Parts: sequence; structure tokens; C-alpha cells
Amino acid sequence: MLVPDDDTAIHAIFDRILDEGVAVILETRSFEALQRRLSELFVPLAAHIVAETDEPLEDDQIAAVARGMATHAAFDLWNHTPIPENRFRPRSIARPERNAPCVCGSGRKFKQCCGAIETPGLILPPDEMAARVLQHFPRERIGEIAALHVPVQTLGMVASRWAETGRSDDVIALLEPVFADVRSLDARAEHAADVLLNVYLDRGDEAARNRLLDKLRNAPDKTLVCVAHQRDAVRAADLDDFPRAWAAFNAAQRLTPNNPALSHLEILILLQERRTEEARARAEFWIAKLSRDPDHDHSDLIEMLRTLPAEGQRMLAEASDEAPLIFDPVLAQHLSELPMRYSVKRLVLHVELSDIEPPIWRRIEVENTLSFADLHVILQEAMGWQDCHLYEFVVGDVRLQPADAPTAGGAAERTLPDDVVELGQLLNRRKYFGYVYDFGDDWRHRITVEQRLPSRPHERPAALIDGARACPPEDCGGVPGYYELLDALAHPRHRNSRERLGWARNWKPDRFDLRATAKRVEALFRSID
Repeated sequence: MLVPDDDTAIHAIFDRILDEGVAVILETRSFEALQRRLSELFVPLAAHIVAETDEPLEDDQIAAVARGMATHAAFDLWNHTPIPENRFRPRSIARPERNAPCVCGSGRKFKQCCGAIETPGLILPPDEMAARVLQHFPRERIGEIAALHVPVQTLGMVASRWAETGRSDDVIALLEPVFADVRSLDARAEHAADVLLNVYLDRGDEAARNRLLDKLRNAPDKTLVCVAHQRDAVRAADLDDFPRAWAAFNAAQRLTPNNPALSHLEILILLQERRTEEARARAEFWIAKLSRDPDHDHSDLIEMLRTLPAEGQRMLAEASDEAPLIFDPVLAQHLSELPMRYSVKRLVLHVELSDIEPPIWRRIEVENTLSFADLHVILQEAMGWQDCHLYEFVVGDVRLQPADAPTAGGAAERTLPDDVVELGQLLNRRKYFGYVYDFGDDWRHRITVEQRLPSRPHERPAALIDGARACPPEDCGGVPGYYELLDALAHPRHRNSRERLGWARNWKPDRFDLRATAKRVEALFRSID
């Protein structure tokens, strides 16, 4: 029996319990089906609890504990899951009386069966439960959600998650009906407006973005008007039109003087103007002000404010005289949206070249505190490439490239510099991401996060642990050229094979020296550390 051994594993079990429980409710509308499925899912958690006691139990006794925990959880989950056809309200059912038959079907009284298991109730905030329900909503019906009386703050939460996983079309289908008429909206729609504006920005859809901004400028709610003013300030600063940027900032501040988002905006404009000392002083002012707020936790924002002036000054100092660097507030906005804190783990990554059989693959371990630029160096050595070409990582709707590379995707792409983004900031829950090397040959690598292990800070931050087959020679013509090489090896006497085999001298597709390659990866960290 698999027993979870750390807090991360336990949280993952709870997350799976909630997600699968909601799915069962929506698919079956059956409490009995819910209780049966939760009884299965609670077994590892029950085993963990029993393992921490001094009284070992048999498997059937652990199953009974799991069944009791599942029954209590089933009532909590059932009574907090909003049903779409019930105007997004739960269909509550009462718990059995103590002397009533237990709902698990054992035939015993509830107080002698599942009711005898003491377990704390699940904490199920309404917004989070509605968000979980919407995760299971059919994609072809997303446009109907706005009419189902779902709280707009919940829609913003769901849209934000979809945007992080590249579902921009779904975000637009979900939120555009919400903002068709802004007269009935209030401050609770602020997050949804920000998400939709960001999606338009990432897609380069200026027309849609401007239409939404016009609506927000004329909204009755001052918080929504403030959103438009903040965006106007960023756009003006990006064009070096600082009088207009400060006019928009001041308009936003008059409407919502205590809005925490204004702290970030003010410092970005000051940095864009290269007023670094003023930016640092205003950061200290905002940090002190936010620290005194008794009603909200601003710790993430405060941490960002501590580092933003120094980061801006560093970027300005690196600008050359020939090509002076303009501090990009849009880029800074994207970077500031990344989590400053995350669980430090050692990731097990499976890397495989796409569209090639038999597969060419490697398995590596990396600390998630490394940057994507570090991961590029590791992949080049582990795969056997020579680092002769441009590259990029693709993580959901985010692309990461070298800071000095021409942006491959153009203005519509959300492209970040790979040397300032750490793996843990983007791979917290993600299962897959991509790595493209050599935009000519277009070598696409599919990377799977197989495990998240405890960090091992006293070891080297990366290791190659397994792999098979040699990577193709550089500049061989991509996947088609690779297969032509294999064909030449299979038919060496063919007249077209001699030139190919002479060009790829000493290359053996089956040859992969794990020990030698692992040593080269290990040696990298004399320079990366």
C-alpha cells in the first residue's frame, strides 16, 4: 500500500479527492457513487494517519477508517458543490441521525460505523467549489456560463487558471459575455477584467482590448474605471509619454487611493523614467503602508516591491550606449505576476525528441531553483547538442528565450527572458512543457515532469540518470534529414548514401554513453553554481 510521506503528497491527495469528487457528483448526481469513490481515494490518507500511531492496523481496518473519513467528506463535498442546473447552488442533503442506518451500506447504526470516525470537516470556500465545477464544464458550452448566476469573482478565478494553461480561447468565451454590459458590475469584476485584458494583450488583439477599455472607462463602478486608467498609464509609459502616464496614474489614485496595485504601477513608471532613487523611496513608502494593513496579507506584493527597484536599476545599468535599454513595463508586469515563493523541489524530467522512433530520450534530475537558461545548458550537454543555434522553452502560453535573442513570436507572444525565470515559478503543477532547439531543423523536445522529490541542496543541482540513443548530428535537416541518415546507414552502397555517411562520420544512432555524458553534466556546475 502506497503511504504518502510528506505534506506535498498529502495536499495532492486532497486535491485529487476534491476534483474527482466533484466530477462524480456532476456525472452521476448520486451520493452513493460519491461515497464509494471517496472510500477508495481516502485509503492512502487513512494509511498515513494510522502509520503515525502506535497501533498498527490490518488492511481491512484501514479500509474501514478510510470509509468513515470518506462518508464525512462526501457530505461536506455534496453540500458545498454548486449544481449548474440549480442556479449554481448545492442540493443539500441531511446527515443521518446517530441511530439511523449508516449510509455506507454496512447495516450498522451510523454512530457505530462511519459516525464513530472523528474527522475534521473539509474547508470548501464557495468560490473555489464553483471554480472546480467549471473546470468540468463542456468546452462547447462555456459561453453559457455567464448566464448561470456564477459569481463574477469565481469566473475571474477560473479564467486565470485557464489563461495559465494556454486556454485563451476559452477565457474569451467565458468572460466576454460578462463584460457585454458593465452597468451591473462592481469591484468584484476587477480580477476578471484584468485577466481578459491580459489575454487580449498576449494575443495582440488591440481592437478587442480597446473595446473593453472603453467600456471600463464608462463603467459606473470606480474600481473598474481605475482598471482602465492603470492600463492607460502602462501604455503611455511604454511609449515614453510620461505626462499622459502620470495623468492616468493620478486619475486612478483619485478613484481608489488605497488600491495596492497602484504601488506597483507607480514604481514601474518611475523606473521607466530612470528615476531610480525616487522608485526606491516610493517602494519603501508602499511597503510600510501595506505592512500596516490589518485586513489583507500583502506579503507577496511587498516582497516584489523590495526587489523591483534593484532589478530595474540592474537592467538600466546593463544598457549599452549604442542601444540604450528601455525598461519595459509590460515585461515587468509579466515578471511580477510570477510567484515569488514556491515549494523547493528536485524535479525528475523525462526529455524526448518528438516525432522520432525508436525514441531518443534522457532522464535528468534538476533543482527547481535553477533558471530556464540553466536548464538549456543542461539539456544541450545531456542530449549531445553543440549549442550552435537559437532555442526557446514553451510553458503553456509563455515562451522563454535568451534575453538577447530576437523574439521569434513577435509582439503577440508572451516572451520572457529565460535567465530571470526559475523552474519553480512556472512548473509548480505543470506536467508537460516544451523545448525547441534550432528553429531551422526544428528539434522539438517534449519534457515531462515525472516526479517532484525533496530538494537535495547539498548535492549538485542537476544530474543525468538515464537515457537511450544518440541525438542527431547538428544541421542534418531536422526529422526528415535524420531518417535519411538512418536510411543511408541501412543502405551504405546506395549512390546517395556515400555523401551523407561521409558528412556524418563516426555517428552511431544507437550509441549513448551514459556514464561519460553524466560526468559532463556534473561538470557543468563548476560554472553554473
